[in-house]
Amino acid sequence: MVAYVGMAKYNANKVSYQIQERLMDTFCDVLCQLKTKSAIRNFLKDLLNRQERMMLMRRLLIAEKLIEGKTYREIQDELGAGPTTIARVERWLHFGRDGYKQAILAKQHK
Repeated sequence: MVAYVGMAKYNANKVSYQIQERLMDTFCDVLCQLKTKSAIRNFLKDLLNRQERMMLMRRLLIAEKLIEGKTYREIQDELGAGPTTIARVERWLHFGRDGYKQAILAKQHK
């Protein structure tokens, strides 16, 4: 009998940056082809486990709270996020590719 050992860990060093970018493009194409909220929701629920989905959603909420001017303490109390996670999201807000800002603006204009 073979024991289940879980999913293999991803090692970015074993996949070239060029291939990683091509995979990201393919993933984005898949998301763009899903035309309804329901289709996207079902795909994400199949793709990610509950913890992974919550981690992604919480990062978006943290970004939103930071943009609103909330303090780390307020965000920690409200979302249960640690200061390291909040700092990481804040760093992406300031030095990233504006993905969080674009997502939040899209959500606000809905």
